[in-house]
Amino acid sequence: MTGAPEPENQLPPPLRIHRAGESALVAEYPDTSSVLAAATAVRALALPHLVDLVPAERTLLLAGNAPRDLAELADLLRNLPVTAAEPAGAGEETLAVTYDGEDLTEAAELLGLSTDALITAHTGALWTVAFGGFAPGFPYLVAEGDEAAPEAPPWDVPRRAEPRTAVPAGAVGLASRYCGIYPRSSPGGWQLIGRTEAELFDVTHTPPALLGPGTRVRFTAQRPSARLSSSSSALARARREAGAVSERLARRRRQAAVSTARTTAALEVLSPGPLLLLQDGGRPGHGAIGVSPSGAADRGALVRADLAVGNPTHAAALEALVGPLRLRALAPTVVAVSGAEAPLTVQRSDPETAEIAVPAGHGREVPLALDPGDELELGPAVRGLRLVLAVRGGIRGVRRSPRDDGTETPGGSPEAEGSSDAPVLGSLSRDTLSGLGPAPLRAGDVLLVGEEHGLDAVPATYAPVHDDPPEEDEGDASAPAPLEIPVHAGPRDQLLGRAAMEALLGADWTVRSDSDRVGVRLDGPALPVPEGAGALPSEAMVPGAIQVPPSGLPVVFGSDHPTTGGYPVIGVVAHPSLDLLAQAAPGSTVRFDLVDGSSD
Repeated sequence: MTGAPEPENQLPPPLRIHRAGESALVAEYPDTSSVLAAATAVRALALPHLVDLVPAERTLLLAGNAPRDLAELADLLRNLPVTAAEPAGAGEETLAVTYDGEDLTEAAELLGLSTDALITAHTGALWTVAFGGFAPGFPYLVAEGDEAAPEAPPWDVPRRAEPRTAVPAGAVGLASRYCGIYPRSSPGGWQLIGRTEAELFDVTHTPPALLGPGTRVRFTAQRPSARLSSSSSALARARREAGAVSERLARRRRQAAVSTARTTAALEVLSPGPLLLLQDGGRPGHGAIGVSPSGAADRGALVRADLAVGNPTHAAALEALVGPLRLRALAPTVVAVSGAEAPLTVQRSDPETAEIAVPAGHGREVPLALDPGDELELGPAVRGLRLVLAVRGGIRGVRRSPRDDGTETPGGSPEAEGSSDAPVLGSLSRDTLSGLGPAPLRAGDVLLVGEEHGLDAVPATYAPVHDDPPEEDEGDASAPAPLEIPVHAGPRDQLLGRAAMEALLGADWTVRSDSDRVGVRLDGPALPVPEGAGALPSEAMVPGAIQVPPSGLPVVFGSDHPTTGGYPVIGVVAHPSLDLLAQAAPGSTVRFDLVDGSSD
């Protein structure tokens, strides 16, 4: 007796299983209900080595801790026991919608319906959240099949030819057989048919997303085909204002909790440079609700800087783009720098203490003691892109400087409604795509650090003082060698074909200037994209995924990547090499090397 469940007690195995990088798999299923059933069964097992579980329309992503997990995860999917548990987020929500969207008439015409018929069909269908993506809390809803709603249209309408630069929060739209709801204001190209007042994503709630995968949704018409009356509009505004007040109060409570948690005001930002962020180990495990892992772009630099000051690895630190970054010490502290190569100087507050000047390429990952009043300047970078500065005790929060008009900046920026200077889903990392986490730092902001109790000892080592920069090798003046980036094939290398893979591996690619934490965009000879392979039903993405859009120019997803995407992924960058790409400045040359064969 093997103890294996009987076949009738097993879910049907996936149609195919593809590798997605070093430690993740993408399993294909015939329909959304099969995906959600498999996701529920896997989740019920509570596997300790499962980092993330992300359902999509026809696929399920399982991300493990290490390559050794792949065989076990694949075997599990082929022999998955049935569970009686409801899908996470299952249940039913009813959302009131005012059907006055700007594209209501056009969407109805595209579906061959009158506006009244569209509203009737939309409210008559039972919708299910297939997956999340695009933004935290954004649900991709699919209607039940013809058996449940025989009169329902196919809902297959194209996105707008020209996306809007701003779609309001609560907008309800249609696109490519999906219904979606915008949880916050953002650009978008969906056909807008209405709006709802429902709060779709709130980091103070557990779970933060109102509509998780598997949730069933019914829409009810609120004054269909008409705009809200002035009294109803006033009531809606009052609700929003009350919600804003509640959020401000909650934010202040979170900030007060940070301030009273035995933190020390250690450093003041004098000049943040082009972009200064807080980053730590990120917030993995929330891909199903559209939240990317985020975290330090150069994970190795974060670990080395933290270790140099005695912190636990992945404690929150500063990530500065290029520099120069200038800070003033407000209390005795110890810092260390890693990442890009940049000059470092310390102007001592004590005139009898010598200035420290460290040329670029020296003094990285070396603990440096600062006294109150000392000013540290780091950068600009001469090699690499991102500077990481760790502070002993780890950064626990930010005390924001007043705005120019004298008001306080409450831990967010106008474009980041969900931002907070307290941890969001357990992390202080700034997600530049979604706006989660503390807003970029600016001059006058003060960094609060934790206690030193229980930290590792810091060696009595100081950055050396150099009067003159070291002599460079004669070869340094030549163009730097291309970055050699190893790649695992898949999950969609077979869809794109051998010619596309050969083109990817055979070209020298140039990092474009519009690259950022979301993705490294590459210029070079366009990959051949077979007809029909340029798009597929949205599926989960992982850091390092090399997505091939119809242009044929690859994009390598970074820490703040969207959690799902509809363009095929030809390969995934090996995890250690993500740090190299994080430091690849615009104009850098990249070559890809295949480290294994097919993704299957």
